[in-house]
Amino acid sequence: MRTLFHGLLAGLSTLCLSLAVQADAPRYNIPIECTKGPSDQRHKVLVSVPATVTEGTAFKVRVDGVNSGKISHTGLNYIFDMGYEWAVPKGAELVEGSLKIVPGTGTENVRKGARISHKAGVIHVLLPARVESGGNYTQPSFEFELKATAAAGATISQVFRRYKVTANAFIVGDVKTTCDPRPKPYFLAGTKVQPASK
Repeated sequence: MRTLFHGLLAGLSTLCLSLAVQADAPRYNIPIECTKGPSDQRHKVLVSVPATVTEGTAFKVRVDGVNSGKISHTGLNYIFDMGYEWAVPKGAELVEGSLKIVPGTGTENVRKGARISHKAGVIHVLLPARVESGGNYTQPSFEFELKATAAAGATISQVFRRYKVTANAFIVGDVKTTCDPRPKPYFLAGTKVQPASK
C-alpha cells in the first residue's frame, strides 16, 4: 500500500494552482503531510490577489490550474474526488454569489461536475470526475470576491487548508488520502488594507 501511494502522491503533490495570465504571481512551495504515502511532500501554488485594497471594499481572488503531469503507478486504476480547501481569511468576508468555476477552463476530463461551495468559513473546490491511470488533468479555474473588513494597516492573507483525493487501486479498492499543510493553516499571498480617502 505504501509503495502504491508513494508514486501516486509524488505525482499529485506537483499539481499546481496558477494564474496563467499573470506570470509574476507569487509562487509558494507548501510542505504537506499526507495520510498515505511518503513524508516530505510539497504542494506548489500560484495565487494572484491585488497588493492593496481600500478598507470596506471588495477584491477578487482567482486561481487557475496547470497540467498535473502523468498520474500513474503500479496497481492504480484511477483517481477521483480531487478536493481543495481554502479558508475565508481573517479581516475579510466572502461576497455572496461571487464563487464560481470559470467556464471553459481546465481540461475536459475534469470539467464535468466541477463545483465550488462555501460552508462555515471554508471554500471547497471539488472535481468528482475520474482521471484514469496514465492520464493527466488541468483543474478548472475558480474565483471569488472578498470584502475587506479589517482596519487600515492590516494584511489579508489567503489561506490554503487542505488537499484531498480518492484513489481506486487494484485489490484495495477506493482509498481516501488527505494532505494538510505544515504549518496549518498555511498563509499565502497577502493584500494590504489602506484607509479610505476622506
